[in-house]
Amino acid sequence: MEPRCWQRGLEPHQFLTLRIETRFRYVVRFFAFHQTRGRYKSVDQIDGYSENGSASRRLVRIELSVRENLPPPLLVNGNALSRQQRFLMTLPLVLCMVWLNRATGELTDSNASRFLQVHCSRCHGEDTQEGQVALHQLSLDFADESASALWMSVYEQLKTGDMPPQGEEQPSKSARDEILDWIDRQLLTAGSGEAYRKKLLSPEYGNWVDHEKLFSGEIQTPPFSPPRLWRLSPEIFAHKGFGNSKSPYTYITSERGIRDYSATSIADQSTVQMSLIVADAFLAERERRGEFKAFAEGPTPPAKETLEGIVNREFMRVIGRDPSTHERERYLEFFEQSVKTGGNLDGLKTTIKAMFLSPQSIYRMEFGEGAEDEHGRRLLSTDEMARAIAFALTDRGPDHNPYIREAVHKQELNNKEDVVRLVSQMLDEQLTSGHWDRKDLPRVMRFFEEFFGVHRAGTVFKDNDRRRQEKIPQWNTDMMIHDARMLIEHVLKEDTDVIAELLTTNQYFVAHPGDNDYAREHYNTRVAEVLDPGYIDAQLEKRKSQIARDFNFVNMPEKAEKALESARKDAERMISKYTVALDKGMNPFPSYPFAKESRGIGDLIYIEPYNLPSSNRIEEQRWDWPLEQPFEMPKEQRAGVLTHPAWLAAYSLNEDNDPIHRGIWIYERLLAGVLGDVPPDVDAAVPIDPHQTLRERMEPLRSERCWKCHRKINPLGEPFEMFDDWGRYRTVEYFDEDGQIYMRRDGEFERKLSEGKLTTRVVNATGTINLPTEPDVNGDVENAVEMMHRLGRSDRARQSFIRHLFRYLMGRNEMLSDSITLVEAERAYVESNGSFKSLVVALLSSDSFLYRR
Repeated sequence: MEPRCWQRGLEPHQFLTLRIETRFRYVVRFFAFHQTRGRYKSVDQIDGYSENGSASRRLVRIELSVRENLPPPLLVNGNALSRQQRFLMTLPLVLCMVWLNRATGELTDSNASRFLQVHCSRCHGEDTQEGQVALHQLSLDFADESASALWMSVYEQLKTGDMPPQGEEQPSKSARDEILDWIDRQLLTAGSGEAYRKKLLSPEYGNWVDHEKLFSGEIQTPPFSPPRLWRLSPEIFAHKGFGNSKSPYTYITSERGIRDYSATSIADQSTVQMSLIVADAFLAERERRGEFKAFAEGPTPPAKETLEGIVNREFMRVIGRDPSTHERERYLEFFEQSVKTGGNLDGLKTTIKAMFLSPQSIYRMEFGEGAEDEHGRRLLSTDEMARAIAFALTDRGPDHNPYIREAVHKQELNNKEDVVRLVSQMLDEQLTSGHWDRKDLPRVMRFFEEFFGVHRAGTVFKDNDRRRQEKIPQWNTDMMIHDARMLIEHVLKEDTDVIAELLTTNQYFVAHPGDNDYAREHYNTRVAEVLDPGYIDAQLEKRKSQIARDFNFVNMPEKAEKALESARKDAERMISKYTVALDKGMNPFPSYPFAKESRGIGDLIYIEPYNLPSSNRIEEQRWDWPLEQPFEMPKEQRAGVLTHPAWLAAYSLNEDNDPIHRGIWIYERLLAGVLGDVPPDVDAAVPIDPHQTLRERMEPLRSERCWKCHRKINPLGEPFEMFDDWGRYRTVEYFDEDGQIYMRRDGEFERKLSEGKLTTRVVNATGTINLPTEPDVNGDVENAVEMMHRLGRSDRARQSFIRHLFRYLMGRNEMLSDSITLVEAERAYVESNGSFKSLVVALLSSDSFLYRR
């Protein structure tokens, strides 16, 4: 039953912030009243806006002071109330507040103070103030800047679970949730903490929305996204056809996570300046080619039909769609005035520049121009749906995709069912189609790159001298990244139990184009070519043709003769290589060219990080390269993408492993964990000692101050010590005569090992999983392989993956009001036997994607 809180002057579903001040100065706070786009929002909807931080939120505070004899005026909606009205309002509101506190369990100020007394005062009280933080006299006036800042610090420590510290009595989850909700509501009511709320919009704070609540099904708020201007991405700009112009748009988000966020993508002064530079370069190149000559030399003023045709053409070229009637009329009027002022050529160029600087050229606009429903949400219009789907899956406008174009043309993109049909069709036909590195739906593959981060492998510097000493004949991260992409693409093609397979499979691609039919066709052609009796003569003729075209051989017959002799020896070695491999029952590696179907894989020299024996283009092959792939790697060595050399390299340091960031990745990406900011006075460097293993050197991080955070991540990152920083599986570490770690694996290593000058120590790759809701997954693990098999099929990992995909497609963090969307997406995934396609369809046809409010 809804409490009867509403009196004259108040509309239904308005919520007040009430401050009642008596002569005892007892302060009671009530609800806030919210106005967004001219509508008042109920308290459950306020939660959603609070977490989203929408700029459209407007808070109105109403204060009522009750003193002896002389109550001050009270304004409600701008109208002063009489003394009798004030009195009549006071009593039912206070009674209503008491009823609501009991019904909802919302904390009062005194209960919040009691929480701090029970759980925080021992370390931050009158007698002890660790970190110079005192909470025993923390002010309840959230309008005070210093008090609200300290409350925000309390909020962060409680949210991350770092306070109270381990070993102290912990509050129950419900008690912790209540105090967090109370602090959040007080900050909102007082208008404090906006900087903090803005920070929560960034990708690294996506997990701060309570995970259990999101997937419990208890929240039934209709989902929506706020209206927004979403700046175009660098990838969208690259497809606009402006030549080699540098993109005006850049990401300001971390390279280690989801990047394209609407809340962080704004157009600043530099964006506008770069847009003008692009426009000038674009126009200069077209003028150089003579595109504008006919118009510049034509009649003045030009015919209206001519101007209208130019407006339509240039609008499509710059904006990427046909102009609306209003836009066409507006630009036509501007074009006519510009021609009149500056002449034909300047008028044309000025009009095109105006298009470059228009909001339509810089932003994706998603306001919800369709019908409004009973919840105050507005559906995206057909045009908005088309653009939203196009930019969710591709980097080009809807006119460039045949399926979206056809749906719009046939007027079959108007509702949820239409979106389900269209997105399903696109995924069925285009998910893994296209060039090996230019897929038809590029944003799908880019999600996996941003989620796993394997594309960063090449950014981690590895010293060449160290590479040679440690028996890495070629450190080719491009090829390892390609291999990882082939693995991901294969799992997507199978489209069964996708999340678990990505995290646990031991089926890998190594030096393979990914298409078995093409691989075999090229293999058979190549083997027949090399073993043909005329192969040597054919290679010599090919080299002669090259010599004839190369000016370096003009009048140099001796040099040409040496080149031909070298070509003969290469051909003979190639024949020998193929013959020996076939005689041993091995598949000789055929070297794949750069083509639409292939990556251009020249040899097997880069495969040492897989614990496979390498060989270059012409030397004897030592590994029986599988023609049909993927093939099974040893189960005790590899389990999914996180044990792939590309991922291990991406999350390593220049000369060692990086268990801290590997642990952070697991904690945040698979466990939806929350980490606080690193204190500015913390020295995070691991001590250097050549006599100790990395794990031993990390022992100081178990000190009380460091372990508060590192207890969450170290036990998840240390299991990857079963690999070195090249990605090679290992069981022992070697030490020389002086007790120092010995990293060399070249001939010097073999000599010392045979002479007994090296000792070994078994690698300690143990770790621990500690999930609050899945006890069957928790416990100690022997290494990363065991950990991935436990986590890979856990509910938590599946749900965390879905949360990250949600952020990628929506361009924002989750709100509690997105719960229905996430629950339905998970259900669609599970009921389809783990289909990634079904998951994407569920998210792109959800209310969170289609509605704005």
